[in-house]
Amino acid sequence: MYCKKCGKELEDGAEFCPGCGASLVEANITYRKQGSKGWNAGRVIAVIFGGFMILVGLPLAFAGTALMGVTSAMDDGSGYIGMWGFDFETDTQALVFKDMYVEDMVIDRIDSRAVRYWTPRVGDFLKLKFTLESNNGKDVFIGIMDEASALSYLGAARYETVTEFEMGDPFDGRPYIAYQLHSGGEITVAPTDVSTWDAYATGKDANLEWEPEGGDYWVVIMNADLTPGVDVESGVGIRMPFLSFIGQGILVGGIICLAIGGVIVYVGAVRKD
Repeated sequence: MYCKKCGKELEDGAEFCPGCGASLVEANITYRKQGSKGWNAGRVIAVIFGGFMILVGLPLAFAGTALMGVTSAMDDGSGYIGMWGFDFETDTQALVFKDMYVEDMVIDRIDSRAVRYWTPRVGDFLKLKFTLESNNGKDVFIGIMDEASALSYLGAARYETVTEFEMGDPFDGRPYIAYQLHSGGEITVAPTDVSTWDAYATGKDANLEWEPEGGDYWVVIMNADLTPGVDVESGVGIRMPFLSFIGQGILVGGIICLAIGGVIVYVGAVRKD
């Protein structure tokens, strides 16, 4: 062994150099990590803000998942969600659903350049589907027309109007349906000979898809041969093209809020360095 300072040969176990007197024992150096300074205002604010983001994200994620689940469960396979399998009947020639009001989409201000490419309509956001299946073997007819045209065709006729429809006990499956009789004469013009329908369908299994416009409408169900005694199993569905995107957007927004909130809480409350 030799002294690192002067190079003199050293004896085993020597603590000092006999030549220059330098200490041969190296001091132990202990490094200590600076202790946490505790909760400061920044950490408190971070935890509060992170917790708020988590509280916002949880219901958003749940709502988005629920919306996507409901639309998927109630989808009839063609993009429509709704209710199916309800029986309606009358001993008259026509069954009417009145006062189906579809309000125009009103846009107060829109950039004139955007109007050249797209002017929104109700049908761009909402489509309806009516399904009928005959219970008596006759061809059925379902049509939609505006109120003024309906009054011209059926105003003096005898028909029944559906005034109430309420779902009853979910285990029973039978809804409560109330009818009101409109007195009048016999309908003599076949519905297929009337040109004022906005849309109609006929057959033993009739499916009518309709893009609503603004106004008051009547939905009319008849036997195609004008005989009394309408008896059908029916359903109605709604297709909203943007509904699935809304659900996905809400879910993604909730996940992002949860992720941001979790990171902020971790940095502010858990992480020490």
